[in-house]
Amino acid sequence: MKNLFKMMMVMTVLAGTIFTSCKKAEDALTTSKSPTVIINKDVASVEMSANVDTIFVKMVATADTDRKITKLTLTRTFNGDSTTKLMETTYNQSTVDFTYEDLVKADGLPLTDNDKLKYTVVATDDKGNTATASFEVKFNSVSVSGQIVLGTPGNTSNLFKFFGVANNFMRYSAGGDAGTAKANSDKIDFLYFYNSAGAVGNGLYSPDHAFVAGTGWASEVSTWPTRNTTLFLTTDLNLSAFDALAGTQMITELDNLTWTSGTSKINNLEAGNVIAYKKNDGKRGFIYIAQKAIDGTVGVMTVKVKAEL
Repeated sequence: MKNLFKMMMVMTVLAGTIFTSCKKAEDALTTSKSPTVIINKDVASVEMSANVDTIFVKMVATADTDRKITKLTLTRTFNGDSTTKLMETTYNQSTVDFTYEDLVKADGLPLTDNDKLKYTVVATDDKGNTATASFEVKFNSVSVSGQIVLGTPGNTSNLFKFFGVANNFMRYSAGGDAGTAKANSDKIDFLYFYNSAGAVGNGLYSPDHAFVAGTGWASEVSTWPTRNTTLFLTTDLNLSAFDALAGTQMITELDNLTWTSGTSKINNLEAGNVIAYKKNDGKRGFIYIAQKAIDGTVGVMTVKVKAEL
């Protein structure tokens, strides 16, 4: 009898253990993961001009399986000190894709160069799980390139013939599908061409310049899906004046220019020249010619750019 009782006790304990283990396993299977949230395509930070009117904050929050996003909260911190709640909106959706337009100028933010705004979004699901993402904007009215070295059309040692302000003044190569320019034509603002004959010499051209068939970059750009518009102006600035251009002082200098006389090309560039440009998106800047090419086979032109952000 005692043995039977002991066996029953053991079985009861085993059954309880099995039940508890199964319950824990079931709970582990049904425990929800926290949602995911991405802000501005997961880019950590960008630079913008202090003259910006609106900053767009794109938020995409996704809940775990069988869960719902119930709330998005967006805050903005100015220079690491003052925090403002911009929105707190309720939902009942598995995925929320929303873009908030922060009207910083209308909001009266006194933005100047070197200021920073940090946007933080918190996504909450129907189990109270949360996820957080942040995005920072650094204000700098002017972006300055390093030396940009461009090869003449016949230079096979330097295949970079074009460049743009985007992606830290990235350069691109010619050659149709074999080059990098065609696939990135929307990022190209300047074409470099050299010809020792006629009144060409070292020249910069707009991507949409109307080259005569069979000349310049006519055959190259004809295959590009995008051809941006860039206008050029000559200036009387020298290297010292170019080096001194910074922040809002450079913007003031650009505002004093008359763009109605802008052209799609500027040829016979000489070392020491400073030219102004205006891009497809209205952003402007200055280009300093540090070195010009003297032949079309091994020659290079070297420039430095100050760009309005």
